[in-house]
Amino acid sequence: MTDITALTAETMAAKLRAREMSASEVLAAHRTRTVAQEPTVNAFVTLDWDAAEARVAELDAMAARGEFAGPLHGLPVAIKDCFETKGLRTTWGSKSFENHVPDYDALHVARLRNAGAVITGKSNTPEFTLSGQTTNLVAGTTRNPLNPQKSVAGSSGGAAAALAAGMAALADGSDLGGSTRTPAAWCGVVGMRPTSGLIPYGPNPSPFDGLSVPGPMARTVRDLVLMLEVMQGNAACQPLGFWQSLPRLAGLDNPPARQTGRVALSLSPFGASVEPSVQAAIAQAETLCRGLGWQTAEDAPPLEPLMAHQDVIRGQCALQIRAALQPEMALAGESFRTACAQAEGRSLAELIAYQATRARVWTEVCAFFERYDFALWPTATGMPFSADLRDGEITEDWRTVTLTPPLELPSVSIPFGQSADGMPTGLHITGPKGSDARLLQFARSIERALKG
Repeated sequence: MTDITALTAETMAAKLRAREMSASEVLAAHRTRTVAQEPTVNAFVTLDWDAAEARVAELDAMAARGEFAGPLHGLPVAIKDCFETKGLRTTWGSKSFENHVPDYDALHVARLRNAGAVITGKSNTPEFTLSGQTTNLVAGTTRNPLNPQKSVAGSSGGAAAALAAGMAALADGSDLGGSTRTPAAWCGVVGMRPTSGLIPYGPNPSPFDGLSVPGPMARTVRDLVLMLEVMQGNAACQPLGFWQSLPRLAGLDNPPARQTGRVALSLSPFGASVEPSVQAAIAQAETLCRGLGWQTAEDAPPLEPLMAHQDVIRGQCALQIRAALQPEMALAGESFRTACAQAEGRSLAELIAYQATRARVWTEVCAFFERYDFALWPTATGMPFSADLRDGEITEDWRTVTLTPPLELPSVSIPFGQSADGMPTGLHITGPKGSDARLLQFARSIERALKG
C-alpha cells in the first residue's frame, strides 16, 4: 500500500481531485506520521488536529458535490510560527506571545487557506526568527529527522523538519538571511527566498524593508511552485510590488529562456572556507550544467562588501520587530536580546555607510548578471552542527545565504548530494532581481537531471 505521506504534494493533489483518496485519509496519514515523529523531531510549536479534522470534513463534503476549494484542496500545510493564523496560537517563539491567538490570518496564509490547504499546526522558529538554530523558550529545540543529533539550522527549521519527516505536504517559511534555504539544505528539501514583493507580506513589521519575506518550502521544485502559485501576486496594501513574470507550474519543465547562456559556479563564494566534502558534492554541478548546454565559469556576484555591515542589517531588523511587536524584553531569549544589543549602539552614520555600500554593490551585481544568467554555490559552508549548540557556539559561516537578501535577489536551495557525514548538501541558485520564473525553471532542470 502506498504511503500517502511519501507522495509529492502534486500527486497528492491530483489524487484528491480525482477522488482516489479523501482529505480525511490524507490528514489521517499525516497525523499518524506526526504522532510517530514529533516526539523526536519537535517540528511544531502548536498542533490543532480538531480544526484540521473540521476542515477536511468540509473539503470532503465539497468533493462529494464535485466542488474543490482550489489547487491545494486537502493538502496538510505547516505554517511558520511567525505568521498569524486565525484562531491558532502564534508565538513568534517568544514567551511574550506564548498565549497569543490572532483573530486574523496573515495575507499569504489566507490565500493558502482559501486554496484548500489544511493547516495542521505552527512550525517551530527561533525567537522572532533571529537565529541560525531553531530553538526557543516556548517550544524547545527542533532536531533533524535525518539525524536527531544534528541541527536543522534556522530559522524555518521546523518547516524543513516537518517536510523531511513527512509530517506536512507543504510548508511556508520566512527568509531574512537564509531562513528557508539553509534548513532546506540540511534537511534535504527545497526552500526559496523569492524576490521581495513576489509574495505579499502582511502584516509586516517592516513594510518598507524587503529584507524578510515569506517563502515556500517543499520536497520538490514542482511542489514548491504549486504552493508559490497560491502565495504570490501583488496586493494593494503592499508597498513592495512585483512586475515581472510570475512563476507557473505550467511550463515549469520547459528550459529557461537564456539571456547569456552562461552560469557562474563558485565552491568558495565571497571568500568563505567551505568544508571539502561539501565542495566535492557541489562541484558536480559544473558537469551537470554543461550537460544541459550551459557554459560555466568560476565566478560569483561581488557581494563581499556587504559583510562589513552584517551587524547593522541584523540589528536593524531586530529593532524594527521590537518596535512593531513590543515584546517584554525581560522574557526574551539570548538570540533576540543579542540582536537588539548589536543595533542599539549603532549610529546614523553607520546606517548611511551601509546604504552607500548597498547602492554600489547593487550596480556591480546588475553588471554581473549581464554576464551570467544564474550564480551557483553551496547553500551552507559546513556540515550540520549539533542541535544542542547555543548561538555563540555555532561555527557555520552564514555568508552564503545572508548576502543576497539586502539586494532582494531571488534564490533557491535544492538537494544536491551529501557531505562526509552522510547528511544532505544544498545547491544554492541565485538570479537577478525579478527572475523568479526563470530561476525556478533552471532549478527544475537541475532537479530533473539529478533524478535521471
